[in-house]
Amino acid sequence: MQRTVLVVDDNDINRLNLKLLLKHRYQVLEAGDLETADAVLNQNRVDLIVLDLALPPEPDNPAIGMGYLERLMSESPDMSVVVVTGHDERALAARARMLGAIDFFGKPFDPDEVKGTIDRAMETRLQAIREQELQRLVEAQVNAEILGDSQPMQQLRQLIDQVAATTSTILIRGETGTGKELVARRLHAQSNRSSGPFIAMNCAAMDAEHLESELFGYEKGAFAGAVKRKLGWFERASGGTLFLDEVAGLPLAVQAKLLRALDGEFSRLGGEAFIRSDVRLICSTREDIEKKVEDGQFRDDLYYRIHVVEITVPPLREHLEDLELLARSILIRKSLQCGKQIDGFSPDALEQMSRYSWPGNVRELENVIERSAVLATGPMIVSLPSLAGPQPDGEVDDPMQAWLASLPDSGIHAEKAVAEFERRLVVTALDRNNHIKARAGRWLGFGDRAKDKMRYLCEKYGIETGEA
Repeated sequence: MQRTVLVVDDNDINRLNLKLLLKHRYQVLEAGDLETADAVLNQNRVDLIVLDLALPPEPDNPAIGMGYLERLMSESPDMSVVVVTGHDERALAARARMLGAIDFFGKPFDPDEVKGTIDRAMETRLQAIREQELQRLVEAQVNAEILGDSQPMQQLRQLIDQVAATTSTILIRGETGTGKELVARRLHAQSNRSSGPFIAMNCAAMDAEHLESELFGYEKGAFAGAVKRKLGWFERASGGTLFLDEVAGLPLAVQAKLLRALDGEFSRLGGEAFIRSDVRLICSTREDIEKKVEDGQFRDDLYYRIHVVEITVPPLREHLEDLELLARSILIRKSLQCGKQIDGFSPDALEQMSRYSWPGNVRELENVIERSAVLATGPMIVSLPSLAGPQPDGEVDDPMQAWLASLPDSGIHAEKAVAEFERRLVVTALDRNNHIKARAGRWLGFGDRAKDKMRYLCEKYGIETGEA
């Protein structure tokens, strides 16, 4: 099905140029003013709007387009909008994004930039639709989806049933891809708050400033670009459950405010009024959070607040007897999503799965099955070409590739991930070289300036070595 783009621009030549650029990919509708744009939206299903901010009756005043964008987002918060401007692009782009625009490009048009921006925005739109559909599927089947007859999975379901109805905060532990969010959703579905909202937030995917504003919201004028009040996830989850994924990644400044919120109240950024919090908090981590407490990277008082009840989700390699059941359930869902009728797996494909170590756990299993379903040409999955092959003794052929495959769909904070990777390299180098900086630096390939480089990195990450 061809997707539809509405171009809102009062300049006939601009509209024509955009239509010529986009017509081979999308159905393009046009509007020269806001009244016409409203009429087109009322009569057509539109997937994405390209909105010029310089519109009549005041084409030199981008506030006209900004006002229309704000109205669009208020009336249709799921609408995808890319803005176009030639006025102070960075400042306007920041304001437009705060109002809900996905992206922007400037005038004069660069064809590659326009097509790339629209394609990315459309993919973001389609991904959001897919995630909404999957969310509905997950919520409808949440009680049935924690599958497995193995002892570890039976114990997991039993523990969930025991603690779901309590008000205690819960810390879910498990490797990436094991299904920690699914456990959190089941806890919510079986709790007394099941009729309230379930809000999930990935703490490792945002920087401190963005994270604080998303958690607690902000008032109009709290910072540059804050053009209206925004409710944070604590308020949006009121009466329900707030799930903080990868909670060990919370910056210390945000930890302090989270602790106050758990004590019963918080304030929005830029606000003075205190707001009562009414959420059940569930957290998850794949890191050694106790080590972070020991190193001063995670507050001990917050740790004790979130670590009332602990649930550990086993990695797939510890309950491989459930593999076939999981694989068949995933195949049913993925084959429906790609519009195919696939009945199951061949014996060779099942054998191939059973001999693989699944370092990315159930998420990797889902990705592998989805790729296999998309590429399947018959009613059976006969092989899984995307697997690296059998790995004896649970060893992974390519640890970096396995790590990449296991990254969460919700994304990561790249700078934090790279910094943590660098810190761990430094610690590993020191451990393997008796904590002698010069030797560790040479082990890392730093050459003649090995000791100076290691001294800098140790100071950067607060690593004590006992060596001058």
